[in-house]
Amino acid sequence: MRLFGWMLSPLVTLLALLHTTLSSLVGLAAMGLNPSGGDWMMWNVGRRFWSRPLLRWMVGAQLEVDIHPDAQSLADAGMGVVLVANHTSLLDINAAFSASPWLIVFLIKASIRKVPLLGKLKELAGTVFVERGNRTSSEKAVNQLTETLKMGRSVLVFPEGTRSADGAIKAFKKGAFHLAKAGGAPIVPMHISGTHDRLPTQAWFIRPTSVPIRVHIGAPFSSDPTPDELLTVARERVTELGRLVTAQST
Repeated sequence: MRLFGWMLSPLVTLLALLHTTLSSLVGLAAMGLNPSGGDWMMWNVGRRFWSRPLLRWMVGAQLEVDIHPDAQSLADAGMGVVLVANHTSLLDINAAFSASPWLIVFLIKASIRKVPLLGKLKELAGTVFVERGNRTSSEKAVNQLTETLKMGRSVLVFPEGTRSADGAIKAFKKGAFHLAKAGGAPIVPMHISGTHDRLPTQAWFIRPTSVPIRVHIGAPFSSDPTPDELLTVARERVTELGRLVTAQST
Protein backbone atom coordinates (compact mmCIF):
# COMPACT_ATOMS: atom_id res chain seq x y z
CA MET A 1 0.00 0.00 0.00
CA ARG A 2 2.88 2.36 0.81
CA LEU A 3 4.45 1.57 -2.58
CA PHE A 4 1.19 2.53 -4.27
CA GLY A 5 1.28 5.83 -2.39
CA TRP A 6 4.78 6.58 -3.67
CA MET A 7 3.67 5.77 -7.23
CA LEU A 8 0.83 8.29 -6.87
CA SER A 9 3.05 10.93 -5.29
CA PRO A 10 3.79 12.87 -8.52
CA LEU A 11 0.06 12.95 -9.37
CA VAL A 12 -0.83 14.14 -5.86
CA THR A 13 1.77 16.90 -6.13
CA LEU A 14 0.45 17.97 -9.53
CA LEU A 15 -3.12 18.10 -8.21
CA ALA A 16 -1.98 20.18 -5.23
CA LEU A 17 -0.20 22.63 -7.56
CA LEU A 18 -3.23 22.90 -9.85
CA HIS A 19 -5.51 23.44 -6.86
CA THR A 20 -3.18 26.14 -5.53
CA THR A 21 -3.17 27.87 -8.92
CA LEU A 22 -6.96 27.70 -9.16
CA SER A 23 -7.32 29.01 -5.60
CA SER A 24 -5.02 31.92 -6.40
CA LEU A 25 -7.07 32.78 -9.47
CA VAL A 26 -10.30 32.60 -7.48
CA GLY A 27 -8.77 34.80 -4.79
CA LEU A 28 -7.58 37.37 -7.33
CA ALA A 29 -11.00 37.42 -8.97
CA ALA A 30 -12.68 37.88 -5.58
CA MET A 31 -10.36 40.75 -4.67
CA GLY A 32 -10.90 42.32 -8.09
CA LEU A 33 -14.67 42.30 -7.57
CA ASN A 34 -14.36 43.53 -3.99
CA PRO A 35 -10.96 45.12 -3.19
CA SER A 36 -11.95 45.57 0.47
CA GLY A 37 -12.96 41.92 0.84
CA GLY A 38 -9.64 40.66 2.18
CA ASP A 39 -11.22 39.12 5.27
CA TRP A 40 -13.79 37.22 3.23
CA MET A 41 -11.10 36.04 0.81
CA MET A 42 -8.76 34.78 3.55
CA TRP A 43 -11.49 32.93 5.41
CA ASN A 44 -13.36 31.45 2.46
CA VAL A 45 -10.68 31.09 -0.21
CA GLY A 46 -7.52 30.72 1.89
CA ARG A 47 -9.07 28.47 4.51
CA ARG A 48 -12.15 26.72 3.10
CA PHE A 49 -11.43 26.53 -0.62
CA TRP A 50 -7.63 26.15 -0.69
CA SER A 51 -6.10 24.86 2.55
CA ARG A 52 -8.61 22.44 4.06
CA PRO A 53 -9.44 20.56 0.82
CA LEU A 54 -5.75 20.43 -0.13
CA LEU A 55 -4.72 18.86 3.17
CA ARG A 56 -7.69 16.50 3.47
CA TRP A 57 -8.44 15.34 -0.06
CA MET A 58 -5.17 15.77 -1.95
CA VAL A 59 -2.47 15.33 0.67
CA GLY A 60 -4.69 12.84 2.56
CA ALA A 61 -3.85 14.22 5.99
CA GLN A 62 -5.91 14.09 9.14
CA LEU A 63 -5.77 17.51 10.82
CA GLU A 64 -5.68 17.66 14.62
CA VAL A 65 -5.95 21.06 16.31
CA ASP A 66 -5.43 21.97 19.96
CA ILE A 67 -5.98 25.59 21.07
CA HIS A 68 -5.23 26.91 24.55
CA PRO A 69 -8.39 28.37 26.14
CA ASP A 70 -6.71 31.76 26.70
CA ALA A 71 -5.78 31.94 23.02
CA GLN A 72 -9.29 30.97 21.99
CA SER A 73 -10.69 33.72 24.24
CA LEU A 74 -8.63 36.34 22.40
CA ALA A 75 -9.90 35.02 19.07
CA ASP A 76 -13.49 35.05 20.29
CA ALA A 77 -13.03 38.66 21.42
CA GLY A 78 -11.71 39.66 17.98
CA MET A 79 -8.30 40.69 19.31
CA GLY A 80 -5.42 40.49 16.86
CA VAL A 81 -2.27 38.67 17.96
CA VAL A 82 1.18 37.85 16.63
CA LEU A 83 1.41 34.09 16.04
CA VAL A 84 4.93 32.65 16.20
CA ALA A 85 5.41 29.21 14.62
CA ASN A 86 8.08 26.72 13.63
CA HIS A 87 8.60 26.21 9.91
CA THR A 88 9.50 22.91 8.25
CA SER A 89 7.40 22.72 5.07
CA LEU A 90 5.51 24.72 2.46
CA LEU A 91 2.41 22.97 3.80
CA ASP A 92 2.77 24.91 7.07
CA ILE A 93 0.84 27.78 5.48
CA ASN A 94 -2.09 25.48 4.71
CA ALA A 95 -1.96 23.97 8.19
CA ALA A 96 -2.00 27.43 9.78
CA PHE A 97 -4.87 28.65 7.61
CA SER A 98 -6.85 25.49 8.41
CA ALA A 99 -6.30 25.56 12.16
CA SER A 100 -6.16 29.22 13.21
CA PRO A 101 -9.25 30.64 14.92
CA TRP A 102 -8.11 34.08 13.69
CA LEU A 103 -8.07 35.63 10.27
CA ILE A 104 -4.35 35.58 9.55
CA VAL A 105 -1.93 37.32 7.25
CA PHE A 106 1.76 36.54 7.08
CA LEU A 107 4.95 38.43 7.81
CA ILE A 108 7.25 37.24 5.05
CA LYS A 109 10.30 38.30 3.07
CA ALA A 110 9.72 40.84 0.32
CA SER A 111 10.91 38.49 -2.46
CA ILE A 112 7.67 36.49 -2.17
CA ARG A 113 5.91 39.49 -3.73
CA LYS A 114 7.53 38.46 -7.05
CA VAL A 115 5.96 34.95 -7.12
CA PRO A 116 3.38 34.85 -9.96
CA LEU A 117 -0.27 34.94 -8.82
CA LEU A 118 0.50 34.03 -5.21
CA GLY A 119 2.63 37.11 -4.59
CA LYS A 120 -0.02 39.48 -5.91
CA LEU A 121 -2.77 37.68 -4.00
CA LYS A 122 -0.83 37.94 -0.75
CA GLU A 123 -0.26 41.65 -1.36
CA LEU A 124 -3.99 42.26 -1.92
CA ALA A 125 -4.88 40.20 1.16
CA GLY A 126 -2.73 42.35 3.43
CA THR A 127 0.46 40.30 3.80
CA VAL A 128 3.20 42.21 5.63
CA PHE A 129 6.33 42.17 3.47
CA VAL A 130 9.71 43.10 4.91
CA GLU A 131 13.15 43.30 3.32
CA ARG A 132 15.91 42.28 5.70
CA GLY A 133 18.42 45.00 6.45
CA ASN A 134 16.26 47.71 4.86
CA ARG A 135 15.21 50.27 7.47
CA THR A 136 12.55 51.86 5.27
CA SER A 137 10.99 48.48 4.58
CA SER A 138 11.01 47.67 8.31
CA GLU A 139 9.29 50.96 9.19
CA LYS A 140 6.58 50.30 6.59
CA ALA A 141 6.15 46.78 7.94
CA VAL A 142 5.70 48.10 11.50
CA ASN A 143 3.00 50.52 10.36
CA GLN A 144 1.21 47.87 8.33
CA LEU A 145 1.43 45.29 11.10
CA THR A 146 0.03 47.76 13.64
CA GLU A 147 -2.93 48.60 11.40
CA THR A 148 -3.54 44.91 10.69
CA LEU A 149 -3.69 44.10 14.40
CA LYS A 150 -6.08 46.99 15.04
CA MET A 151 -8.45 45.48 12.45
CA GLY A 152 -8.63 42.29 14.51
CA ARG A 153 -6.54 40.27 12.09
CA SER A 154 -3.54 38.31 13.30
CA VAL A 155 -0.07 38.11 11.81
CA LEU A 156 1.77 34.78 11.54
CA VAL A 157 5.56 34.88 11.74
CA PHE A 158 8.06 32.10 11.02
CA PRO A 159 11.00 33.54 13.02
CA GLU A 160 13.48 30.88 11.91
CA GLY A 161 13.54 32.82 8.63
CA THR A 162 13.44 29.74 6.43
CA ARG A 163 12.27 26.13 6.51
CA SER A 164 14.16 23.73 8.74
CA ALA A 165 15.80 21.03 6.62
CA ASP A 166 15.66 18.31 9.29
CA GLY A 167 12.43 19.31 11.05
CA ALA A 168 14.17 20.51 14.23
CA ILE A 169 13.48 24.02 15.50
CA LYS A 170 16.35 26.31 14.55
CA ALA A 171 17.50 29.60 16.05
CA PHE A 172 14.95 32.41 15.91
CA LYS A 173 15.83 35.72 14.28
CA LYS A 174 15.28 38.91 16.25
CA GLY A 175 13.73 41.08 13.55
CA ALA A 176 10.23 39.63 13.88
CA PHE A 177 10.20 40.39 17.59
CA HIS A 178 11.09 44.04 17.05
CA LEU A 179 8.01 44.20 14.84
CA ALA A 180 5.88 42.25 17.33
CA LYS A 181 6.89 44.59 20.15
CA ALA A 182 6.13 47.63 17.99
CA GLY A 183 2.69 46.19 17.27
CA GLY A 184 1.97 45.88 20.97
CA ALA A 185 -0.26 42.81 20.59
CA PRO A 186 -0.09 39.56 22.59
CA ILE A 187 2.23 36.90 21.18
CA VAL A 188 0.87 33.38 20.74
CA PRO A 189 3.13 30.34 20.14
CA MET A 190 2.13 27.78 17.50
CA HIS A 191 3.71 24.42 16.73
CA ILE A 192 3.04 22.57 13.48
CA SER A 193 3.98 18.93 12.99
CA GLY A 194 3.33 16.33 10.30
CA THR A 195 3.92 18.68 7.38
CA HIS A 196 7.64 17.91 7.24
CA ASP A 197 6.82 14.20 6.88
CA ARG A 198 4.90 15.02 3.71
CA LEU A 199 6.85 17.81 2.07
CA PRO A 200 10.27 18.50 3.59
CA THR A 201 12.69 21.10 2.29
CA GLN A 202 14.20 20.17 -1.10
CA ALA A 203 11.55 17.49 -1.77
CA TRP A 204 10.04 17.46 -5.25
CA PHE A 205 6.92 15.46 -4.42
CA ILE A 206 4.44 15.19 -1.58
CA ARG A 207 5.24 12.00 0.30
CA PRO A 208 2.71 9.41 1.48
CA THR A 209 2.38 8.93 5.25
CA SER A 210 -0.32 8.22 7.82
CA VAL A 211 1.14 10.71 10.32
CA PRO A 212 -1.52 13.33 11.14
CA ILE A 213 -0.85 17.04 10.80
CA ARG A 214 -1.05 18.53 14.29
CA VAL A 215 -1.34 22.21 15.11
CA HIS A 216 -0.95 23.25 18.74
CA ILE A 217 -1.69 26.86 19.66
CA GLY A 218 -0.37 27.74 23.11
CA ALA A 219 -1.08 30.34 25.77
CA PRO A 220 -0.55 33.99 24.83
CA PHE A 221 2.10 36.12 26.49
CA SER A 222 2.78 39.83 26.64
CA SER A 223 4.96 41.67 24.11
CA ASP A 224 6.21 44.06 26.83
CA PRO A 225 9.71 42.53 27.35
CA THR A 226 12.67 43.40 25.13
CA PRO A 227 12.95 41.77 21.67
CA ASP A 228 15.77 39.55 22.98
CA GLU A 229 13.59 38.35 25.85
CA LEU A 230 10.61 37.85 23.55
CA LEU A 231 12.76 35.76 21.21
CA THR A 232 13.88 33.51 24.07
CA VAL A 233 10.41 33.05 25.54
CA ALA A 234 8.82 32.43 22.12
CA ARG A 235 11.32 29.75 21.15
CA GLU A 236 10.91 28.04 24.54
CA ARG A 237 7.11 28.07 24.19
CA VAL A 238 7.13 26.70 20.62
CA THR A 239 9.67 24.04 21.60
CA GLU A 240 7.55 23.01 24.59
CA LEU A 241 4.51 22.60 22.35
CA GLY A 242 6.66 20.36 20.15
CA ARG A 243 7.58 18.21 23.15
CA LEU A 244 3.89 17.90 23.96
CA VAL A 245 3.21 16.60 20.45
CA THR A 246 6.03 14.08 20.80
CA ALA A 247 4.69 12.88 24.16
CA GLN A 248 1.19 12.44 22.73
CA SER A 249 2.55 10.43 19.82
CA THR A 250 4.40 7.88 21.96
